[in-house]
Amino acid sequence: MGKYFKVTAKPFILPSEQHDGNIVDTKILADWTSFEIPKGAAKLLGITVLYRGKNGADVTPTDFEVFWAKGNPDGTAPTSLGVVTGDVVVPAGQPWYNLIQGKTYVDVSIGVNDGDLLTMKVISVPNVIGGVAGAGGVNTNDHHNGNTVLQGEPNSGSSVGYDKLYCALIAKATHNWGASTITVNGTPATTTNVMTVADVDARLMFAPGDVIYDEDDRLIGTVKFIDSATQITFENNLANAGVNDKVLYNGSPITLVLSFEQ
Repeated sequence: MGKYFKVTAKPFILPSEQHDGNIVDTKILADWTSFEIPKGAAKLLGITVLYRGKNGADVTPTDFEVFWAKGNPDGTAPTSLGVVTGDVVVPAGQPWYNLIQGKTYVDVSIGVNDGDLLTMKVISVPNVIGGVAGAGGVNTNDHHNGNTVLQGEPNSGSSVGYDKLYCALIAKATHNWGASTITVNGTPATTTNVMTVADVDARLMFAPGDVIYDEDDRLIGTVKFIDSATQITFENNLANAGVNDKVLYNGSPITLVLSFEQ
């Protein structure tokens, strides 16, 4: 393995809450989401945020904080922060306080591209650890600034040689992905992996690898191909039958591309 590597984390933002509209300042944007790195400690060097819009239109992203944690000693995930769009609550299980390994404030006014990419924004986070609004000017090429070391519980990964880490997101401004207007066209059954959609060009909304749900949080599947403006092919047969005119959502409209040194 080389000295440097990348990992993608896709925090899950509940589609029904996206559908309801605003997720406001101080509320949970995404509960703990796991990702895996090669075993041992690794320095977080950089974060690129892929922030997707809605309805095929350009998007204005807003600030959020990322909290980094390891799992419990028994290999389980940290206890839930609470319900998406709600406040952080008293832990229902073992408190997660001692599992936190760092945090990152994502100030989207710093390092964001302009409107050339149609329906998404790319944010290069200059201060990968710590930070507050308006204080993102740390150069991550300077290894004395803006870095932290993350390390999972030993042997916690799903494969030999990997450990599991977690991230959770808290809104620091209002985020809005709903209500979307791309809808299921027809009633495709669970015996097919193809779905016809309507009202918005699917090529502006989804991409291969996206995990799609309907407005009621029913899993549809993982996108394999966007065949056309009106047809999507999934990797497997539909997880749930499509319901005509139900609105569709990407379960992870925010993706974190993480760069590490080990």
